[in-house]
Amino acid sequence: MRIRSRWAPRVAGLILSVVMRLWFATCRKVFLSPDPSLGINYRRSPAETERFILCVWHDAVLVPIFAAPAHARRQTCCLVSQHQDGSFLAEALRRLGYSTVRGSSKRGGAQALKQLITDTDGKNIVISPDGPRGPRREMKAGAVYLASQTGRRIVPGGYGAKRAWRVQASWTDLLVPLPFTTVYVVSGEPIAIPPDQSREELEVHVARVQQAMQDWTDYAERAARGEAVEVPAAGVATEPARNRAAA
Repeated sequence: MRIRSRWAPRVAGLILSVVMRLWFATCRKVFLSPDPSLGINYRRSPAETERFILCVWHDAVLVPIFAAPAHARRQTCCLVSQHQDGSFLAEALRRLGYSTVRGSSKRGGAQALKQLITDTDGKNIVISPDGPRGPRREMKAGAVYLASQTGRRIVPGGYGAKRAWRVQASWTDLLVPLPFTTVYVVSGEPIAIPPDQSREELEVHVARVQQAMQDWTDYAERAARGEAVEVPAAGVATEPARNRAAA
């Protein structure tokens, strides 16, 4: 049964933000990147004006949302679907300090992209490029189009946890780290998308970002399993720097 009360998103968002904030506070966070300044825990100086588009697979979205420190949350805008579940998440994000834009490929997408282009100066943008209805970990063109229009580089994200639940949903699952475990938060090498791209040219860049997302997700998941990991070969020249910090 669908809950239509206008108070439901506020109550659910409050509960989600409080519970998950306390939950992630018990976890050890390991931030990995080829450049520490790309990590979501990095505190930028006023002189560092570049902002990015962070791509996060839908199944891993809880990790960067709740692992990011407060200063990063205040400088970040998240794209959230207009579905009722998105209302709960949007309220939780607001309470954590994020700003949000509502829309998806299924509903309100064009207006949401326009708002992200015009109303996010000084903020990083977080997008789940396979949401809101999948297929799981299959890149859609929205993030690439947005990067082409704004000049922002795309940072592919990868996430893993030593011990976690996988909560099954209709088209994907959700990574929920167990309390007191170690989570791995990976920010890959940025990908620049040229302006004024045709549809066919955008599809080439979609494939590039898709491969980078797969590479860095695999890197994070193998690191979480304790395996000896090598840097993904596609465009990455240096070993990811280890930068541990508490949220």
